[in-house]
Amino acid sequence: MRRIMEAIGTVVLEILKWILRIILGALKLVLGLAKLVLLLFGMVARVFLSFVRMGTF
Repeated sequence: MRRIMEAIGTVVLEILKWILRIILGALKLVLGLAKLVLLLFGMVARVFLSFVRMGTF
């Protein structure tokens, strides 16, 4: 009986570990996408501000 419970516990822990890996991978993907969007927004803002500075002469 004890061996069966240890086996079930090991399987449950492996399943939880894989679920956590999937969640962390998705979070890493979302944060990478947010970083890319913010970098692009910064680049567009710099170009826009440079045109505004040129127009205020």
